[in-house]
Amino acid sequence: ARLKESEVYQNVSIAPDRKAVERAVNGALRAKLREKIELEPGKVWRVRGDSVVEDRTSLIVYGLQETTDCTDQESIKSLFTHLDEAPVVSKVERLGKAGEQVRPVRVVLSTKEAVRNVLGKSARLKESEVFQTVIIKRDMT
Repeated sequence: ARLKESEVYQNVSIAPDRKAVERAVNGALRAKLREKIELEPGKVWRVRGDSVVEDRTSLIVYGLQETTDCTDQESIKSLFTHLDEAPVVSKVERLGKAGEQVRPVRVVLSTKEAVRNVLGKSARLKESEVFQTVIIKRDMT
């Protein structure tokens, strides 16, 4: 005897596997976000593992003296001029509390290529009289 469709599904409840649904949704979201997307002007984000993080376009400059003669922006511009680079700087900020030690400077550049260029030329600073104590590293935060 043939059963009607309503009789077949009458006593059966279909509950989707929650883990399978989560995996499918997360996979679809990750696929969409694998490309660079711009969530805020000037900030580029990328999927790394299970989280969305800001693309690394920032540097940390150690040993750059704090002076009252010029601003940090002017000091960074002078530093980049010494390296024969002219990247577009989005943001310059001192890290930590002001005190006896020289605070590092976080510099956000516009592109990853600019970061690579500056890091590639940073070894030249050892030969400089003015910037001999300055070290430039990639921001790993």
